[in-house]
Amino acid sequence: MIGDAFETVEPGALDAVTGGRIEHGPVQIDPALIQGIGELAKAVTAVGQNLAQASQANAQGAMQMMQQMMQAKGGR
Repeated sequence: MIGDAFETVEPGALDAVTGGRIEHGPVQIDPALIQGIGELAKAVTAVGQNLAQASQANAQGAMQMMQQMMQAKGGR
């Protein structure tokens, strides 16, 4: 239970044990991975810019259509 004392284990009893703590060294990131992330970021930026331009063009087209409809309605 929680109040029980720890038992000492003799070192020889652990000879067959594998695994244990893993010591991590400094993280090494592959330069190709960093380059790929940069290229992906550029591609996402380009897609966003193209989407914004297309959206703006659609909004302008809708405004022109509304103006034409208003002019046609007022001209009658």
